[in-house]
Amino acid sequence: MESNGSGSWQQKITVHVDASHSEEVAKMLGASGPFNKQGKPDRAYIEWTRSTTKRGDDEDVVFGLCMLLGTSQFDWNIDWEASDY
Repeated sequence: MESNGSGSWQQKITVHVDASHSEEVAKMLGASGPFNKQGKPDRAYIEWTRSTTKRGDDEDVVFGLCMLLGTSQFDWNIDWEASDY
């Protein structure tokens, strides 16, 4: 993670969703669009960038995504191994 100064960190979270919802989800996350599509059925991978004051705070990451995307509408998942939090 990159420091923003003043005890703040920039997280990069990789989220994947059904490819048919990729543009809508990217817009909701303030991302430019998916950076990768793969799998069957197609999954789109989107990088969500956010600031935090706690390193490794996975609960806050999940809460933030739930607030932005809901819990079931888009069938989203976090790729923790590809994320920097």
